[in-house]
Amino acid sequence: PHMANVSHEVHHLSFGDPSVHNSIKRGDTVTPDGFYETTRPMDGNVYVTQNVHEAHHHYLKVVTTDFDNPSINQRYSQRNPNYGRRAYQILQSSQVSYYRNDMVPEAKFTYDLSPIAISFRMTSRRWYDYLTSLMAIIGGMFTVVGMLESGVYAVASKKRR
Repeated sequence: PHMANVSHEVHHLSFGDPSVHNSIKRGDTVTPDGFYETTRPMDGNVYVTQNVHEAHHHYLKVVTTDFDNPSINQRYSQRNPNYGRRAYQILQSSQVSYYRNDMVPEAKFTYDLSPIAISFRMTSRRWYDYLTSLMAIIGGMFTVVGMLESGVYAVASKKRR
């Protein structure tokens, strides 16, 4: 057994509810571009060991991501507040590990749940928020120009005397 070849292919590896993944794939959810691929980065990858006494070790960091899902009706989401609103992104790294002659090689999958969660929401700005910001900028510019003008006038009047 210590001469075992542990080459392998990952057909599918993801965390969480499969219906959420289907909803993301269909585009029913509001997610950033490329989000779906980060929920299953190992799918279809082949890991081949070239020599005996070596195996791939996979390290996965799992990050919780909450997002708005407009495809779920309001009444159902009130009864189940997290349904269809949580997915898990995977940050993956793999490396080949070498074993001593008396040890049996093994493909390892180690995962760690991240203490940090991501919350993604699409929001739009109301027209009156935009107008208020624009007026604040104009008022600020008016104030700064008025202060500069009074400073220049004070310096010019002192030089005349």
